[in-house]
Parts: sequence; C-alpha cells; structure tokens
Amino acid sequence: MTKRIAHVDDDSDIRDAVGRILRKNGYEVEQFLTMRDFIAALEKGTTSPDLAILDVMVESMDAGLLAYAEIHKNHPKIQTIFLTSLGDMIRPYFDKDSNDWVCIMEKPVEPESLLGVIEDRLGQAAGNN
Repeated sequence: MTKRIAHVDDDSDIRDAVGRILRKNGYEVEQFLTMRDFIAALEKGTTSPDLAILDVMVESMDAGLLAYAEIHKNHPKIQTIFLTSLGDMIRPYFDKDSNDWVCIMEKPVEPESLLGVIEDRLGQAAGNN
C-alpha cells in the first residue's frame, strides 16, 4: 500500500524539491502552503497521511510547533518530521523525554538522508500497530 505524506512549507522551491523526491520514490504526496490549510484538511477527515513533514516558521515563527501540538493531540498515529532551517535550535521547545519521538532535520537536506528518516519513522509506526 502506498504511504501518504503531507508536506507543509511556504517555500515553493523546497515544496517542489521535496515533492519530486518523494513521488520519485513511490510516496503519495499532498503539499500545503500553510499549517492552517493542513489542519483544515485533517479536520475534513477524508484520509490522514501516514507521515507529515512540517516547517516550523510558516505563518508565524512557531506555526509548525503549534500545529504539531494539535496534530499530536488529535491525530497521534501521524508520524512527524520537522524539516527546518532552525535545526536543533527548536529542541528546547520540547521536554527531554521527547528526544525519542521528535525528529528534526535541517534544511537543506540530502535526498538520501530524508528518505532514510522517512523509512525509519514509517517503520516505527508499523511496529506500533
């Protein structure tokens, strides 16, 4: 079964590059310009992605972090990766126990690295079912 990935980033170049990488590797991709658009799509409830790739600074400095809190609360089965230019600078926003489940990758990211992390996150989700 094809895995579905949602990608939220306000930078069209990043969205295009990540979308190409994911589609080329067999993933179904739905992309969003804002966290509000992504949350609205989740609330419609037609289908949920298996994994979400979120930028942190989209509509505001912390839109990705706020959206993540909502996603984690209302859709806990969705695996999440932060793909951000801030890198580990966002780590202090999470408690120490989150190191096992919060995944942060710094832009720009190598395609092989991104695909490896995606496969790992999806594997963890499959192991929890």
